[in-house]
Amino acid sequence: MDVRHLLGRVSVPTLVLHRVDDRAVRIGAGRHLTSHIAHARFVELDGADHWVFAGDQQPLLASIKQFVCNLAA
Repeated sequence: MDVRHLLGRVSVPTLVLHRVDDRAVRIGAGRHLTSHIAHARFVELDGADHWVFAGDQQPLLASIKQFVCNLAA
């Protein structure tokens, strides 16, 4: 389902995480999401795994923690 036309309607804090060499979804897709959602934050992570439970999870978890903590500040 293509929802690109709805991205401009997203009005909540949004964090887009993308591994640089993701084999399932190209990094350009993550950049596109971020550029079309107001105030979205984009974080490039090292690695090629698509799934959050695969690969090095520490940088991913640190990015999420930082994002959530900044929301609370």
